[in-house]
Order: sequence, then C-alpha cells, then structure tokens
Amino acid sequence: MSRAQQPPGSPLDGDIGEPPKLTFPDGWTLSGAWQRAQRADAHLGPVDAAHFDVLLSRESGDWGSRHRVLFAIQNGALRAECDCKSFTHRDWCAHVAVLWWRWVREQLGVRDLDADDTHLSPPWWLAVHDQETS
Repeated sequence: MSRAQQPPGSPLDGDIGEPPKLTFPDGWTLSGAWQRAQRADAHLGPVDAAHFDVLLSRESGDWGSRHRVLFAIQNGALRAECDCKSFTHRDWCAHVAVLWWRWVREQLGVRDLDADDTHLSPPWWLAVHDQETS
C-alpha cells in the first residue's frame, strides 16, 4: 500500500465537509506587538532587497522612531530582524509584525535573496522558525 492511501476504517473515512471552526482558549489575546501592527498607522518602504524602514504611530498619536527591519527569504526560511529594543529582548516586535501583516494580505513584496524573486504573499514552502517549533 502506498503512503498516500488510507486503509478502510481509518479515521478519515466519512470525514467530508467543512473543517471544525477554529477556536482559541478562553482569555487568549493577541500580543501587544500584533495589536499595534494591526491598528497603528504605518509608513514603510524598502531600503534594499532585504531591508525595510518602518515607522509606526503610537497610541498617543505621535510617531515612534524609524526602525530598520531585515525581512527577506533566505535558504528557504524567512529572515526577520529589527533593530528595536523589543526585538532585542523578545525576538519579536510590532515592526516585524506589521510587515508580516501586510505580506499575508498581499500588500508587500518580499524578496527571496537566493532565487532573486519577489513574493507578494508567503509561498507555500516557506519555513517560519520560532522558539516553539525550533
């Protein structure tokens, strides 16, 4: 039997239709970085093939500092690094989050440095490593 086939009586038999609705645990919320990335006004632009300058508004209405963010594909994985303090301490920040937020909505082109190609959304083969999956 090939690996692609399921034997009769397997758990997949009769499992046709919509998948179950995605639910989150009670009390689950987006991180502050994700919330800011989705709500804040943002000015961003490419600096070179791998870097973007990102400027986000604050809740007070003023603009934060400009930050340089590496956001590119290299060796089949997303490389994302920011020069801000949040990224230095947490390996995550609103500046990286806003680039991801725009990319998954096809509002940003991200370069594959090895293939010299631009992706307008994350390709299906992209590996995204984080502390929980590494």
